[in-house]
Amino acid sequence: MYIAAMNKVFLFVEIEVQPGKSAGFIEKLRTQAEIIRGERGCEFIDIYQNSVNENLVHVWEIWSDRGSWDAHMENQASAAWREIASSYVIGEEITVMHQA
Repeated sequence: MYIAAMNKVFLFVEIEVQPGKSAGFIEKLRTQAEIIRGERGCEFIDIYQNSVNENLVHVWEIWSDRGSWDAHMENQASAAWREIASSYVIGEEITVMHQA
């Protein structure tokens, strides 16, 4: 069981949204998350809004392996999402983690 967990990819994404656009961004991100949940290898994705700074949105993801995440990053749905997000996002930081 431990070996399987070692192959998983855990992602923590921090997204800085333009002021005044967080509600619209979160609404669109929820729709995108539903698409992602149906992708091969996506075990978990959830969205959180920072309780102190409403312009910070966080996404927690778990992928079964790096290949699944890489395929997700290159698929048409992700390309379309990048187009949508560009009108909302100032910047993002993706932290890739593994189980300790």
